[in-house]
Amino acid sequence: MTGHQGLSERGRRAALTVTGGAMALFLSVTASAASVGEDALRGARHDYNKYCASCHGAEGRGDGPVAQAMKAMPADITLLAMNNNGEFPADKVRSIIDGRADVKAHGPRAMPVWGEEFYVSAEGVGQRQAKDRIDALTEYLRRMQK
Repeated sequence: MTGHQGLSERGRRAALTVTGGAMALFLSVTASAASVGEDALRGARHDYNKYCASCHGAEGRGDGPVAQAMKAMPADITLLAMNNNGEFPADKVRSIIDGRADVKAHGPRAMPVWGEEFYVSAEGVGQRQAKDRIDALTEYLRRMQK
């Protein structure tokens, strides 16, 4: 068996917590925008549409189809750079995506609403694949800025 298959729920959560901690260390190195290729950006667009658009909207304005049902409206992620003195906060965005940041609507840090999805790829479960996907999604969001 690979990954977290065969583990009890408690074991899975412990594994995710350990994996998340290791991931936080691994993601501390910032990827440059140039290192994200067009194929990765296509994958990031897919990830955005699957995991983010229902709340943040297709264009990132916080107007997704479930936004009205939430207590607090989702952030307009097209304004992240504008609200950060013109600098896109890539490290903060990564920490939100990977679950290191505590964003109540995203779920607990050890298991964001998309769970293990960023750790799973065609190659299997792994930190490198997760880092690449998160870097690509971060770059995709950077390109959405006004």
